[in-house]
Amino acid sequence: MKLLIYYFSFLIFFTANVKAHECMLSGTTAKEITIYNTCLTNSKKSENNNLVTVSMLKVKNEKLKKDNESLRKKLLEIKIRFDNLSVILDSYVNN
Repeated sequence: MKLLIYYFSFLIFFTANVKAHECMLSGTTAKEITIYNTCLTNSKKSENNNLVTVSMLKVKNEKLKKDNESLRKKLLEIKIRFDNLSVILDSYVNN
């Protein structure tokens, strides 16, 4: 259980998409253009990291869907067994 909490916390920490501002060119001086270009470069790097995170989450999502389907099948099997047990008990009580 602790491992699941750590894993979940790790995913939340690295998938948080926090942007303080968008890259905006505010003038035509060399300094402002350099700041703008640096901002664009940094945002592209973060987009690449986001793409990796998104693909990791897609894989995790598919795994969870398969696990969910497996659990649904197990629950259905348990329900059928309880229904059968109920029928047996009803026939025993009625006789």
